Amino acid sequence: MKDTLFTILQVAGREIRRMTSRSMYLLVTIIFPVATTLFFWSLMKEGVPNKMPVAVVDLDNTALSARLVRNIDATPLSRVVSHLQSESEAMSELRKGNIYGFVVIPYNLQSDILASRKPVISYYYQNSFLIAGGLMQNDLTYILHTLSAGVSKQKLEAMGQDENKVMASIQPIVLDTHLLFNPFSNYSAYVTTIILPIMLQLFILLMTVYSILIEIKEKTSREWLRLSGKSLPLALAGKLLPYTVIFVVIMMFQNFMLYKMLHIPQHAGFFGLAAVSVLFVLSYQAVGIFCAGLFPMMRHALNLSAFYGILALSLCGFSFPVEYMPAVFQYWAEAFPVRHYMHIFQSQILAGFGIEYSLLSYLFLMLFLFVPFAILFRLKKALILQDSIEKV
Repeated sequence: MKDTLFTILQVAGREIRRMTSRSMYLLVTIIFPVATTLFFWSLMKEGVPNKMPVAVVDLDNTALSARLVRNIDATPLSRVVSHLQSESEAMSELRKGNIYGFVVIPYNLQSDILASRKPVISYYYQNSFLIAGGLMQNDLTYILHTLSAGVSKQKLEAMGQDENKVMASIQPIVLDTHLLFNPFSNYSAYVTTIILPIMLQLFILLMTVYSILIEIKEKTSREWLRLSGKSLPLALAGKLLPYTVIFVVIMMFQNFMLYKMLHIPQHAGFFGLAAVSVLFVLSYQAVGIFCAGLFPMMRHALNLSAFYGILALSLCGFSFPVEYMPAVFQYWAEAFPVRHYMHIFQSQILAGFGIEYSLLSYLFLMLFLFVPFAILFRLKKALILQDSIEKV
């Protein structure tokens, strides 16, 4: 046992010396992951986009229409930036990207309401930006429904009806709504929390493949194997140990930014976060070893690992629910560790469910650790035949 540990530490020391000899290692393992974390933190630190620019086309110009405009401008999500003269002018501003939506207040709005006619207020919003469009729709719909209810209440009260009966006719059913697990509708809770691991897994994959296959490219793989007593598992454990420590620390830094700086709800303790972080890093290092063994040529293995890492963004269920994908893609989604990490986050960390709801995801992450054993013989052969691999 002592000899095994000594061998691993000896190989790890050799790798640390290699890491400190080139700035590229520092960039990929520390600078880029930390910069990515800080970038998304600064981008999403508000939690929800607010004061998105909208325009108003007020064709009525009455006290009621002015109050409607003030109400729109007072909402946290919308800000009236311009008062335009026509619908075509507003549509032009929307196409240019100067506004996310606009409201058209028709002629005779106030007089039609007083005469018990039903005027139509139109609003248009840019839904090609999904989040902005959805927020804009909810905001404007809420304002217009509130205005309609307020006008109806004033009319019924002016007719002498009791206030309780008025409220019962305006809102016969009172909704008691509760937002579970993300009560502040913080978009960081489901965007940043998945984007950061997806970005980190790319760095883990690429660095794992590069650190292994650079030995073949520089004809140092036999020296590496000799130092480990010709044991490839010990050679891989020693080589990847420094990267494991660095990436786990970076992932814990990401957790600090998410749960302490962005104040995302969190129901797991430090050791729970550390455990899932270690499993996440080790599983992607295992996939990186598999890519390096499957294609022991630098350019091919890097292309494969980059392709695999980028696919996770589409197939892990972040951008589109896995349950509604074709059956073949539903099975394929299970081949990405970030998919299981996302399930652990949603059920255990964010919602606070018991660990029994995440056991299957933990099991999948552990199964990834056995993937490299399928190509160890092929990888060791490539390391021994280092002089001929790059010529193939």
